[in-house]
This record gives sequence, structure tokens and C-alpha cells, in this order.
Amino acid sequence: MTEIIGELRGEVATALGTTPDQVDTGADLTDLGLDSVRLMGVVEGIIARGYDVDYVDLAEDPRLDAWGALLEG
Repeated sequence: MTEIIGELRGEVATALGTTPDQVDTGADLTDLGLDSVRLMGVVEGIIARGYDVDYVDLAEDPRLDAWGALLEG
């Protein structure tokens, strides 16, 4: 797992009120309970880390693996 995916996993876990090990990086995060409001919070955290990303970028494919590829690309 890459560093950014690990960080995102922690942030998503916090948003969902769970632990990082309970967030599968290949799972559709909406199926795990990540709604639009929580996703906005995650987007704000990613932007605060210096990444140029917006809500639509992440909502198109709500899987941590996809987000990692997008941010590392």
C-alpha cells in the first residue's frame, strides 16, 4: 500500500467512524457509508495536503485504489 492510500484510508476511516483496517482499499466507499457530506470532508483534507483534486474527481470512482492512482499520477 502506498503512503497516500494509507493516509486516505485513515481519513476515510475517521469520516466513517471506524478503523483503517476496516476500510478495504478496493471497496466502493459509498457502500461502506461514505456519503456526499463525508466525501466533501475527505476532499478538503486531501486539498490541505497540497493535492489538486476536487469532489467530482473522487466521486467518479469512490475506491481508495482509484484515488491513489489519481493522486500519484
